[in-house]
Amino acid sequence: MKSHKRLTLLALAFLGLTNQVVLADDTSHSATNPMTSSTSSSTNTSTSHSTNSSTNTSASSSQASTETSSSTASSSEQESKPSLSTETKPNQPIQTGWVKEGNKWTFYSQTGVKFTDTLYEGYLFDSHGYLLENSWYQMGNNWYYINGSGKYLSNQWSQINGKWYAFDGYGRMLSNVWKGDYYLKSSGAMADKEWVYDQSYSSWFYLKSGGRYAQKQWIGSYYLKSGGYMAHKEWIYDPDYQAWYYLKDDGVYVTGTYAVDGKNQLFQGNGKWVRELAQGFQKGQYSKTIFLDPGHGGKDRGAYYYGIAEKELNLQVYRKLRKRLEGLGYTVLTSRDSDVDVDFITERSRMVNKTNADFFISLHFNAKGNDTTVNLGIQTYSYKDEPGFPSKINKDWHNNPERMSESNRLAADIHSSLLAETGARDAGLLQATFAVLRETAKPAVLLEMGYMDNPEENQKIRSSDYQDKLVEGIIKGIQKYYAGN
Repeated sequence: MKSHKRLTLLALAFLGLTNQVVLADDTSHSATNPMTSSTSSSTNTSTSHSTNSSTNTSASSSQASTETSSSTASSSEQESKPSLSTETKPNQPIQTGWVKEGNKWTFYSQTGVKFTDTLYEGYLFDSHGYLLENSWYQMGNNWYYINGSGKYLSNQWSQINGKWYAFDGYGRMLSNVWKGDYYLKSSGAMADKEWVYDQSYSSWFYLKSGGRYAQKQWIGSYYLKSGGYMAHKEWIYDPDYQAWYYLKDDGVYVTGTYAVDGKNQLFQGNGKWVRELAQGFQKGQYSKTIFLDPGHGGKDRGAYYYGIAEKELNLQVYRKLRKRLEGLGYTVLTSRDSDVDVDFITERSRMVNKTNADFFISLHFNAKGNDTTVNLGIQTYSYKDEPGFPSKINKDWHNNPERMSESNRLAADIHSSLLAETGARDAGLLQATFAVLRETAKPAVLLEMGYMDNPEENQKIRSSDYQDKLVEGIIKGIQKYYAGN
């Protein structure tokens, strides 16, 4: 039977009714074929074969084909045996949408491209394509914050690690910008209980606790106007205190005496404006203008000894001194040029207070009278503030520390130069509350250039040569004062 069956198959092959010759000695070949399950769907024959010799041509052909494919697959498998994970399958579907890689989420486009450095439907993917969570991320020049759901914050405020941040509609963190009444600093954090300077407005602002800007209120020595702008170099009126204030260039309110637009103003210690002051002086700002006051005059002759009145000696020295000073380029102003009456209590001071003079020098000669001191030498006085002699017209300046200090310096410079030039006895560098020193708003000194009641000194001080020495001493003292500033 086996020989007959073999001959039959050979004959069929010869006639082209089958593609291969399969030599089978007995029962089914599919039981041992590893690819059977994969080829059964493409054949129309049964997978079970009996020893019956009545097999039809189609079945025989299919079986032969199956055995050939199985043999080929087995041979290929033995040669390379690629693993499943590395096997290339051209027809494998493209990955799209959400894909979890390890413990991180990624997203692929419809063409299989992974999103990287991308904002997509509220989500942000980093440079590796991973979805971020609870973290900051910088993309270009912009910062974004991603919440626990992987979505970036947009068009909202959010408190992150105790600080408030704001994000625009595209998710970008706002910085160096106002958002309503609040300011976002360069770090993006909202300013809180701090000063910020906004260059776009060229102004300082103060952000209170909670972040809103302060306005129409004081913060220490500074005033925040409507809109939050810090006041500076300007007057402001505070209706709460019903008072005017002046804020300096740095924004701090002024106290004491302060010049505004060339006029001296008086302010309380808390900054409240009091009134405009009489014209005083500004230390170090000199016009090289000097006010000379020949003491007494007219009906007031002053001391009188040995046939000469003090008012005459004062005028003689004044004229010599004025001529010399003007020759040196100084401007000289005076209370009198001739023998006229001038009130000594306030009028002389009123005169000088209206001028731009740098200082005031009152020229006098001395007399001992009933005094027991030695009537010899030169005395120089500057102002001493005594409560029993209040100022009448110079309340703002009479005891001004700078005025008093400059008066003392001027007195010392002139006194030492007078002694050096004349060789006179030093009768004292003193202080007193004389009216002309008290009521003058400039540095002021009074000179007693010799004793008229001393016969020898009287003869000396009325001589032209000695008066020239007095003038030279005063000029050198003035020059020393100007040079020493």
